Amino acid sequence: MKTNCIALLSDFGTNDPFVGTMKGVLLSKAPGLSIIDITHQVPPQDIQTAAFYLMAAMPYMPRHTLFMTVVDPTVGTGRGIVWARTENYQFLSPDNGLISWVEQKEKIKEARFVSNSSLFMDNISSTFHGRDIMAPVAAAIAKGLPEKKIGPVFNEYRRFPFPQPVKAGNRISGQVIAIDHFGNVITNIKRDYLSAKAVFNISDRMLKDLKLTYASVPEGEALALIGSFGFLEFCVRNGSFARAFDVKIGSPVEAIVSIDE
Repeated sequence: MKTNCIALLSDFGTNDPFVGTMKGVLLSKAPGLSIIDITHQVPPQDIQTAAFYLMAAMPYMPRHTLFMTVVDPTVGTGRGIVWARTENYQFLSPDNGLISWVEQKEKIKEARFVSNSSLFMDNISSTFHGRDIMAPVAAAIAKGLPEKKIGPVFNEYRRFPFPQPVKAGNRISGQVIAIDHFGNVITNIKRDYLSAKAVFNISDRMLKDLKLTYASVPEGEALALIGSFGFLEFCVRNGSFARAFDVKIGSPVEAIVSIDE
C-alpha cells in the first residue's frame, strides 16, 4: 500500500535528537514524504498510553497513512517488529501490544513479521531500532514495497484487550486509561453510556452532571465532561485533576446515570 504520509508516535520527547534522526532516515530513503508528528511525549515506556493515542488519532489521518510507533522498552531483546494493515491504514510497531486498540476503530486485515534485513541500515544499534530498522522499512513501504517482501504473515503478534466498561442497571464501572499533558483524566467510558444528569465517583471524589466545556466551572474547580476523544474525562479548570486527586492510570471510576432521561 504505497503512501506519501508517515505519522510518528513515540516516547522520545523533543530534547534529544532521536526524532529528528528518524525523520532524516525516512527522508533520505524516501524524499518527498509528508511526516506528521502525532506526539513524542508519551510517558516513557508507557505502551498503554501509546495504544490509546494511536487509536484516538488514527481516524483523523489521511487514508493510507503509515503509522510508525516507537515506544519500545524491550528494544534489543529479541522482540519482533510487526507490520499490520486495516482497510485504510498501515502500522509499523514493536511487537509489544502497541497496536492492540487499533481494532476499536478498524479491523486488522493482515499482519506480517518484519524480517527482510536487506531493508535495514548497515549498522544496527541494539538500542535504536526506530532509526535503524523501522525507519528504513517504513520508507520502503511508503515507496510501494510489496507486502510479501516485508516478511511472513504473522497472526500471533502481541495484543492486550481494550478495558470495556461494565454496565449494571444504571451504574457503569470503568477505569482511567490515560492522563494527558494537562492532567485531564481520561476514562474508558464513552458518551453513549451516559446521560447529562449523572453522579461520578473517582478517587473518593464525587462530581455531579456532565459539563460542556472546561470553562463551565470557576477556576480551580473539578468537573466531568466528554472530551475530544469521545470518552468521559475528569478535569480541573486551569489545573491538573490527576495531581489534585492523586489519580493514576487504572484507577477505578463509577458513574450512576439518571434513569429519567
